[in-house]
Amino acid sequence: MQVTCFLCAAVFVLVVGLFPAAAGATPVAGASSLPVAEAANAENRTNGKIFGFDPVDGPYTCSGTALATPSDSIVLTAGHCVVEGGHWGRDIRFVPAYDHGAHPYGSFVAERVYTTSQWRHSNNPDFDVAAIQVRPNELGTLGEAVGGREWTTGRSRRSRFEIFGYPAAGLRGQSLRACLTRGLGSDPLTNRLGGPPTVPGLCDMAGGASGGAWVVGGRYVDGVTSYGYEHEHTRLYSPYFGEAVGRFLASLP
Repeated sequence: MQVTCFLCAAVFVLVVGLFPAAAGATPVAGASSLPVAEAANAENRTNGKIFGFDPVDGPYTCSGTALATPSDSIVLTAGHCVVEGGHWGRDIRFVPAYDHGAHPYGSFVAERVYTTSQWRHSNNPDFDVAAIQVRPNELGTLGEAVGGREWTTGRSRRSRFEIFGYPAAGLRGQSLRACLTRGLGSDPLTNRLGGPPTVPGLCDMAGGASGGAWVVGGRYVDGVTSYGYEHEHTRLYSPYFGEAVGRFLASLP
């Protein structure tokens, strides 16, 4: 998967979870992102790492979150973590609480994926949201193994967020990291894209953090990392979770 210029005004660098070579010097997660000490405990184990294979560009990684849904089998992530530019990811699997190669709750293999129609048809970052339905493993369903986070919509764009992800680059995506931050309103470059503008937040995680949850109130998912700008490594952007995203999430099995 290649970096896509969604807005034609700037190059995005977090589109598939791996920084492109064109991004210049290797980005390093720094002051605002910190390692999560106990990725496998009950509070954090819904976060995990996604592995996939793009038919054109080969292996890639993203981040995701086990979501509380009726089937106990849904991973929430970014749309570009399952499809971009008509290229659908293959051999996708989710490893909750991944840490330096450890799989404390095993691996969950995808059996189907869901994306918003706006992302699927036009790569609109305002709707860069997807869900992966996974098969049970030896521990049972995903929900039985690690639980699932609830989701919310319609919150303030200036809410306090905890952003989770597995940044690659210098950190190689080997451990879960998090940023404590506040929403910064909206990205004006997304005003003309036919959806609620995306929400910026201060966080310096590199590629691989794509699809990671933006959690409010210590409990609810209210965003997923979608992109960042090549010239601005200290901000990430998420689709705003409004009515349209809410309808998508409510439709999941």
